[in-house]
Amino acid sequence: MNTPYSIKRYVHTERLQTVADKVRRGRRMADVGTDHAYLPVALVESGAVPAAIACDLREGPLENARRAVAEAGLADRISCRLGNGLSPLAEGEAEEIVIAGMGGETIAAILEACPWAKSSGLHYLLQPMTRSEDLRRYLLTHGFAILSETTVEQGGHLYVIVEAEWTDAPVCEDESAFVLGKLDGTRDRAWLLWQKELLTKRKNGMTAAGETEAVARLAFILQRLEERL
Repeated sequence: MNTPYSIKRYVHTERLQTVADKVRRGRRMADVGTDHAYLPVALVESGAVPAAIACDLREGPLENARRAVAEAGLADRISCRLGNGLSPLAEGEAEEIVIAGMGGETIAAILEACPWAKSSGLHYLLQPMTRSEDLRRYLLTHGFAILSETTVEQGGHLYVIVEAEWTDAPVCEDESAFVLGKLDGTRDRAWLLWQKELLTKRKNGMTAAGETEAVARLAFILQRLEERL
């Protein structure tokens, strides 16, 4: 288990602090969608990881990353690269891969597009801003195992952080697993209650519309959700 280390002096964000706490110490890491490179700078400067690669799709954010890396004096240990998803990385360059701050469907597409993403030994920390169900569905039907999940509240919003690795796991067809993942009824209660409200409203609307099959699916998920609370 990792010993928590604080990056608050660098980023002042509970969301990224939670991601940082789950990065395994002593491994090379890559941060996809790095923006200002706050996370790799913090992790390298604190000694948590020996080196990092900061990637972004757009030149503007990557220039911000280069500036932050240079100001920290870490240009020899953090490489800033322009490109889509995992394409700027070569296989074996990083063991810890963070993909944060984008939609769950986008994270899934990034993993699917990379020929070496399904490799043992890679540790993924995935933080979808929206559509976490789409991300879980992809992971659990493409050989990935979800190791843990946690939620964090920041600025009035709840964010989910998914820890995963590829294990060539059997395909999961449990719809409730796609929606609820490994969230805990005590620790993640606020997120589950929010999800319950959304699902109940959706179920009521589908009931009024006579969508019997969809109603049955949502009723099953809501039952599983209630069992966790």
